[in-house]
Amino acid sequence: MSKNRCSSKRIYHCGEVANHFTSKILLNPGRRFYKCPKPENEGCGFWEWHDEEFPDAALIAVNNVRLKAANHEIKMLNVSLEVLKVERNGLTEKIELIEAMKNFEVKKTMELEDKVVKLK
Repeated sequence: MSKNRCSSKRIYHCGEVANHFTSKILLNPGRRFYKCPKPENEGCGFWEWHDEEFPDAALIAVNNVRLKAANHEIKMLNVSLEVLKVERNGLTEKIELIEAMKNFEVKKTMELEDKVVKLK
């Protein structure tokens, strides 16, 4: 086997080394491909699969694993959300208490100021 054949780098139409990506779409999860590194409007349009297409059973298995991982992440995010809601409610109660204390102190200060004015 030649050295170039084993290499994962590809140089095509525009002379640039093609970028190597991994597909994340449902029809080709985890499948690797090459693409021209230049922006679409400037590039040569090169695009090529690096590996063979997965059998349907493998696609289903990969997508099931991804689905389980996504569902687990959703559950964890929901738990985090509930924790944050409890924390928010506790902070809201503290704010209400501090505002009530502030209002009491303002009222008390005003009453004392009135007494001082009356004493003069």
